[in-house]
Amino acid sequence: MPTIKIQAQLSKEDLFQAVQQLSLSELEGFVQDIIALKAKQKAGSLSTDETELLLKINQGLSSDIQTRYQLLIQKRNDETLTEPEYQELLQLTDKVELHQAQRLNYLAQLAQLRQISLTDLMTQLGIKPTIND
Repeated sequence: MPTIKIQAQLSKEDLFQAVQQLSLSELEGFVQDIIALKAKQKAGSLSTDETELLLKINQGLSSDIQTRYQLLIQKRNDETLTEPEYQELLQLTDKVELHQAQRLNYLAQLAQLRQISLTDLMTQLGIKPTIND
């Protein structure tokens, strides 16, 4: 586990400077921990099921996958995609679509738990439908 040198009393700015020292993968883990902490702090108003679903809903794909996927889409749009890259794009598209389907399932479960429509839930959470290439 990496260590970061910090002052004994931290301001938000000090904490931010410390977090900037993390590698990308460490930062992604830290962000997930922060999301979990936020959910726990809201737990007084959320049930365990709601908290678990919100954590799953907010779980994103790794930045490596997102970056590579976007690069391959751009290459496809530029018509510079090689055959191996095309095969990789197909595999990544499957991963992205599976992730989106799982997320939609979690959203539907949360909407049912709260007894509201999926559209209303997405509005409450500030989630807008996306259109992928």
